[in-house]
Amino acid sequence: MFVRKWAALGGLVIAAQASALQPLDEFLRGARTANADLAEARAARRQAGAEGDVSLGRALPRLSLRGAYTRNELETTLPQGTGTVTLTPHDQLDGTATLEVPLVDLASFARIGAARTLARASAAQELSTDLRVQALVSQDYYQLTANAALVEASRRALDVARASLRIAEERHRAGSGALLDVDRARAEVERNVQQLASSELQVALVARSLQSLTGTSPEIEQGAPLADDLHDEPPLERFQPRDEVIPALAAAIRSREASEQQARAQRLTLAPSLSASVTERATNTKGISGQETTWQAVVGLGWSFDLTTLAGIRVQDAAADAARAREQRARLAARDDIHRAWMTVKTDVARSRSARVEAEVSARAAKLALDRYEAGTATQLDLLQAQRDAFAAAAARIQADADLLNARAQLRVAAGESLLEPGPPSRPPSPSPRGS
Repeated sequence: MFVRKWAALGGLVIAAQASALQPLDEFLRGARTANADLAEARAARRQAGAEGDVSLGRALPRLSLRGAYTRNELETTLPQGTGTVTLTPHDQLDGTATLEVPLVDLASFARIGAARTLARASAAQELSTDLRVQALVSQDYYQLTANAALVEASRRALDVARASLRIAEERHRAGSGALLDVDRARAEVERNVQQLASSELQVALVARSLQSLTGTSPEIEQGAPLADDLHDEPPLERFQPRDEVIPALAAAIRSREASEQQARAQRLTLAPSLSASVTERATNTKGISGQETTWQAVVGLGWSFDLTTLAGIRVQDAAADAARAREQRARLAARDDIHRAWMTVKTDVARSRSARVEAEVSARAAKLALDRYEAGTATQLDLLQAQRDAFAAAAARIQADADLLNARAQLRVAAGESLLEPGPPSRPPSPSPRGS
């Protein structure tokens, strides 16, 4: 009987057996397919690419066709030689084809560059959203693993408490134990029942959060170890890539460049624009010219100026200044995140190493307290305190290991690395010309 008690007690510190979830990669892949934030980021990237094409289209030649049928109440004619010329027939058909070609429009050309830069910013923002979602998935995944392990530890602690209650009851029946010991043991059992219920609630809540993030339902069935080899990370410099490699920072840089291009485009509205057009007209009324088809070519020079022109320049200049401030803020935040994640890993390694020792020592102390209690050389209060310490140490070890594994993942995400494609970070890809 006591062998089972020792086994239950030893389970408080055994590498916290966590439920066997699917691999992290499966949840990350699921998030790329089902996550709403990523779907929105992809749509924004396509929209930005299409808006770039719209800006380009405004600067390209444009062909327009128009046809009209007119029913006139009166027919107008003029005498010409021995006959007449119809100026306005009862039934009039007209058709025109116009080709407009912008020749020089510096402001429009600058806006095209700004739109394309915004498309690149949107592509970088999509990558940034992907990494942010990966960070959230990693956090929920390892927390779910820790919570599932805590459920297992809580069950083992409950088994230990029930075994202690049976011992107290047996001693009371034998006349060697007080009824107070039985009541204390029963209270300890109920405390562990509450702890188990709380742990199961946390598993359910985090599992639902993970499923909402990834569209993948966690499978919690068999045990799997939650552990880390406690190796040190490479030096901090290893995780300090170029600005363009960190997607969130690259998006801020591209947005700043686009704002500067927009400001330049606004200044170029002070320059005149030059355009040309050719119009071909066909009608069923020859008129005085005697021709059913005629063409017209126009070269136009346009320039306009009012108070809104200068105000618009000030608006775009202020927007560019704000974009520069946002870029600097993003740069500082990105570097701070990397430093914070690296230091967190370093701290969590020490914390996990210490928690493992504490859990092992607390388990031995709880076993010794149970031995002494059975031998009558220790009080029940000593036993209860030792068992509580053992459970607390086991729970701390579980959380420390989970936090360490998550911290390693967060460090790589902060440095612009994908958890699905491990390796050195790379420059975010440019969007396709069609914004697809």
